[in-house]
Amino acid sequence: MNKIINSFIYAARGISYVYKTQRNFRIQIIMMIVATVIGLLLNISAIHWAILFMISCLVLTLEIVNTAIETIIDMITDEYHVNAEKAKDAAAGAVLIASFFAVVIGFIIFLSYIF
Repeated sequence: MNKIINSFIYAARGISYVYKTQRNFRIQIIMMIVATVIGLLLNISAIHWAILFMISCLVLTLEIVNTAIETIIDMITDEYHVNAEKAKDAAAGAVLIASFFAVVIGFIIFLSYIF
C-alpha cells in the first residue's frame, strides 16, 4: 500500500513542478476552466463533456511530457546539440498540435449550441 501512496505523491510532485515552472501549463489550465464554464453555461451534453475533458487531458498530459523531455535533455547536456533541439521542438510541436485541435473541437462543440 505504501508503494501506491508513494506513486501518487511522486506524480503530484511532478504535476506541481510543471504547474510552478511552466507558464503554458498554467495558461492551458485557465483555458480548460474557461471551456468548462462555457460548457456549463451552454448546458452541453454528456458526450460533449467527455470529448472536452479528453482533449483537455491530452493537452495537459503532452505539456507534462514536453517538460519531462526538456528537463532530461537539459540534464544531459549544457551545450547546444542539433538532436537536442529537434527533440525539444518535436515535443513542443506535439503540444501545439493538440492545443490547436482542442480549440477547433471546442469551437465545433460550442458553436453547435449557439447556432
